[in-house]
Amino acid sequence: MLKYLVPWKHQSDSELMEAAPQNDLAQFRANFDRMLNKMWSADLDDTWNNGWGCEVQDTEDEIVVRAEAPGFEPDEIDVKLSPGRLVLQAEHKTEQDASQNGNGHFSSYGKFYRAMSVPSGIEADNIEAIYKNGIVEVHLPKGEEAKAKRIAVKAK
Repeated sequence: MLKYLVPWKHQSDSELMEAAPQNDLAQFRANFDRMLNKMWSADLDDTWNNGWGCEVQDTEDEIVVRAEAPGFEPDEIDVKLSPGRLVLQAEHKTEQDASQNGNGHFSSYGKFYRAMSVPSGIEADNIEAIYKNGIVEVHLPKGEEAKAKRIAVKAK
């Protein structure tokens, strides 16, 4: 009787029994193993940040990094460039005494971290970082060393 209250496709008890739980478990195990292999075989920061709302655009003259960081103020965001590495991070903690409303103490905490590899030859003095509508946008101008050079392919 209760099975008809479920809004998705109705399955009979025999259809549910036909599912092979060992196949689902094997698929889960394979996916988990694949994720661990990616983490240990690659740059850990790049793997950890993958899928967390970060976009990199590489043009001829600059690299533009856009990362989602909603809920922060511009002065809470720290952008650092070290040799071969760009790090974006922010952290805030808010505490309020809401006893006037009878709700007691209120606190919130937020943390944001993105790290990625960048080529050498970035002009560090000309980097620009902008925060607007929850998006951090960092413009990394390329020096001559960082610009791509076309290599001619010869036939033999």
